[in-house]
Amino acid sequence: MQVIGQDNDGKLSAVAVAPDQMAAAAALDAGVFRKLNVEEAVPEAWEERAKLAWEYYTEEPIVKNAVNAWRTFAIGDEVGLNCEDDEVEAEAVEFAERVGLDAFVRDMILQLVVKGDCVGYKTYTEKGDDVAAVQCINPVSVKLKVVQGELTEAKQFPEEGAIGEGITLPLEQLLHLKWDAPSFSPRGNSMVLPAFHAIALLRDYRKSESAIAKRWTTPLRFIQVGGQFGSKLVMPDQGMLDKVRDMVNKMDLKAGLVVPFYCDAKTYGTDGEVLKTEDKVKEIKEDIIVALGLARSIVTGDGPNFATASVSMQKMIIMLGEIKGAARRILRWVLDDWQEIKGYGEKTIEVLFNDLDLSDDADYRKLLVDLYDRRLISKKSLQVRMQLDPEVEAKQTETERKEIDLTDEKAVKPIVDLVMAGVITPEYARDVLGIPQDKNKPAPDSIAARLGAQGDVPDGICDECEYFDGEENWCSIREMETRFDNNTCRYFDAREETVTAPAADATGQPRAAEECVPCR
Repeated sequence: MQVIGQDNDGKLSAVAVAPDQMAAAAALDAGVFRKLNVEEAVPEAWEERAKLAWEYYTEEPIVKNAVNAWRTFAIGDEVGLNCEDDEVEAEAVEFAERVGLDAFVRDMILQLVVKGDCVGYKTYTEKGDDVAAVQCINPVSVKLKVVQGELTEAKQFPEEGAIGEGITLPLEQLLHLKWDAPSFSPRGNSMVLPAFHAIALLRDYRKSESAIAKRWTTPLRFIQVGGQFGSKLVMPDQGMLDKVRDMVNKMDLKAGLVVPFYCDAKTYGTDGEVLKTEDKVKEIKEDIIVALGLARSIVTGDGPNFATASVSMQKMIIMLGEIKGAARRILRWVLDDWQEIKGYGEKTIEVLFNDLDLSDDADYRKLLVDLYDRRLISKKSLQVRMQLDPEVEAKQTETERKEIDLTDEKAVKPIVDLVMAGVITPEYARDVLGIPQDKNKPAPDSIAARLGAQGDVPDGICDECEYFDGEENWCSIREMETRFDNNTCRYFDAREETVTAPAADATGQPRAAEECVPCR
């Protein structure tokens, strides 16, 4: 049998197919479909699973976005350091910038959630007086030996194809963390692992969709030359086949072509039922998101009800806490060693994440403050739930208390009210406000010094006080302008009365005090 088929370039060529060849082509081997087994979507070896997870992360946008969302929500864009000692804090910040601590933490968390393992390695200076660098090592290149749940040996091997033996890594300079695995398991599990089946199915649908698109854009055409036409049988020769082929190849695709009666054309690929892959792909993407731990409502935009949506969001917040806990452990592994080398072991360095919490952070913090105002929780509980270190905050509060801004009404007014109520003395208020006692202080023998402890204010007006300047209307003890008829304050000191001697008369005798010169 001879037919004219269309090649990849769209040209037609005559093809002769024997019946025995068609039978041989139809004899399919069952091993061809062996790779389609869904069980092989998850490799058995941990190294192969880690490589496949990293491949999915780098090639599948939905996986990359989900993993990056987890890392961004948990860590944020930078890691902050806080210490009660400003000099130690500045030195710690300089150390973090020098070794690239932010990038190190992000890389470690990325390896942890994608491959299920992360391995960190730190090196010291030649003198051993500082941490020189911290590195994130590819966990696939590290072979671990675990005995009874304890890591006893770690060796790093070169990449595939490279020549070299393994390098033994000192365990005291090594950090190994596992994700979603028990303590007895030597390796962790990737966050992408539950999505392996869905991702493989998604790629199959993409291949099917691509094949359908190619078939619609490039349909397969067969032109039959010869055959049974009524009572007449036409047997074409090679010249007749070449003639029909040249006619079709030279034809104008926008116009028709007149062919002999013994030519019949059939087109495949533009008719029949086509697989609707759009809905299937959408469902698979939702399954991948759920497998990666995110809520389905993030993808679809809806949910069964508000209660289940809130529970799923709370679950995500707890999972963010687990990722954040791993990041804190990585940071403490670096900072604690650096503090011990530098001799800052007694100092407390607090780690702060510029994270993006999915919960309503403002309302949550407001609730905690309300609980503290009602004395339902302690100050330490408030700080711990706000992810603050109580020791660091207490020392910093004590430092700030020594440098109170006198223009801050919120800090000064409560102290002034206590003084006016007689609860505390002005001297104690000066100590709290950081005002030197030798300044703005009355004389030791003044009434203010005698009455300072009782809080009693004597009756009288400012004009009767020793510290009042009548010409300037100025109070020298309070250093402020005042009126002569104002009521006295607690610094009142009665002005001494001056008795003038009576003047002498013409005879030289003292004049009587009650005698008036004009009346005389």
